Amino acid sequence: MALLLKNGSVFLHIPKTGGNWVTRVLEESNLVAFRFSHKHADLKHLTFAGKTWKKRLQNQLRYTVRNARFGDRDPYMFCFVRHPLKWYESWFKYMSQPNRNWLSFAEASNAYGWHPNANLDGLGDVEFNQFVRNVIAKHPGYVTNLFDGYVDPRVNFVGKQESLREDLVTSLEQAGLEFDADFIRNFEDVGVSKTPRSTIEWDPELRTKVLQLEQKCLQRFGYTEPGPALKSDSLSKSA
Repeated sequence: MALLLKNGSVFLHIPKTGGNWVTRVLEESNLVAFRFSHKHADLKHLTFAGKTWKKRLQNQLRYTVRNARFGDRDPYMFCFVRHPLKWYESWFKYMSQPNRNWLSFAEASNAYGWHPNANLDGLGDVEFNQFVRNVIAKHPGYVTNLFDGYVDPRVNFVGKQESLREDLVTSLEQAGLEFDADFIRNFEDVGVSKTPRSTIEWDPELRTKVLQLEQKCLQRFGYTEPGPALKSDSLSKSA
């Protein structure tokens, strides 16, 4: 779920950017007031309210309480992104796991079953490069468009998965929260995906094509080539 922190700030969890780790850290730091909406709610779905009437009512009441306590002003919001090439790798690893096996998010057509990656339904493959080809054939610049759903002027801080620990510390400082920075820096990894059933090795031409398609994302968030060569911490596989 999106997280409402105790000072009214909001954490938006973009899939495969280390959000499970961030959620655990925030909860164990006693900074979370409650979870609300969809786990991966983007700005359009921030007040999205769940599949059952009980969940819808609960989430509506929770956000009403937030506004009553902190006012209708826009909250401090933050999220994290990652290099597009690494995002494709991470999603492939995640969905290739036996307990996922390219499950379908087809229920996203239901008003209460939305998922930001439902557009990838049916595009999985046992071979990594074919998976990427399937995606860009139907959704060129997919990662750029995914991130665009979470990042606009209402979002105050955008960190990077590659520097997740330090960027989380910075975001919480900017949000005006009191916390233990060393606790965050030393927090264990969370949600590391298992090794996929096939090796991830980019086809050079495909890699170049994807970098071209994702240029807007690369430039917007200050990423430089080559993506896979970036030195990220061990959270690179976290959801």
